Amino acid sequence: MQQSWILHRTFLKNMTDKIFNKDSFLAQAIEVSLADLYHVRSCVVLAPHPDDESLGCGGLIAMLRNKGVDVTVIVTTDGSQSHPNSKMFPPDKVALIRREEVLAACTILDVERDKIVFLDGIDASLPSKGMYGFDPLVKQLSAILEKQEPQLILVPYELDPHCDHRATWQILNGALKNFRSTKVWEYPIWLYELAEQEDIPNLNSGELKKLNIENFLDAKIEAIASHVSQTTKMIDDDPTGFILSDDVIAHFTTNYEYFIER
Repeated sequence: MQQSWILHRTFLKNMTDKIFNKDSFLAQAIEVSLADLYHVRSCVVLAPHPDDESLGCGGLIAMLRNKGVDVTVIVTTDGSQSHPNSKMFPPDKVALIRREEVLAACTILDVERDKIVFLDGIDASLPSKGMYGFDPLVKQLSAILEKQEPQLILVPYELDPHCDHRATWQILNGALKNFRSTKVWEYPIWLYELAEQEDIPNLNSGELKKLNIENFLDAKIEAIASHVSQTTKMIDDDPTGFILSDDVIAHFTTNYEYFIER
């Protein structure tokens, strides 16, 4: 998660009352179970940054792996810009640290190392539709989808308030032309904290789903904690650096995960 976009949105939120009513939004969710995914043999998870896979859908990942489902995690950016002013941890070093952190998190969630793919987009600069570099990423993702043949794809919500999250959704949308029968579940990350009016989903009844992950919550919490550079002051020489606050993490450490299927 890149900090300048988040700081900008946070400033705007501090200037106004919070627009998004999380409780009201989540109250419309219908409960589903793993039985509703009985047909899923292969799942592809798209994470804009190392940590989004654990926050947004770590419980479902662990649940699917427990049932023997093949899970591939694709990280679209290198996460290098979380502490841009650090002298001890320049961007290339941060990228290496975050790569190791996502490998550790996925090990906890029982995802095999050869099923973790790094597209190495630059954090906070992942190209969206129409930008230079977008089409090659679509082509690269299309090749992965063709190989994995997933019945389920997990991706950030289309208008999740972060530029890399939106670009990741757009890259997937571009790659899906040959996979229209694939089920896509979108997971929110920054919607809870940074939504503006135009970001809020306008959903039909039944399009917001909740999945009980209670039996896999401990693994999810451990996976989140493995992203040490984002959850602690390990990088302590950049006062403007990004850290996941306890309040933000708390959105994702309940007994339920939430997904949008449109």
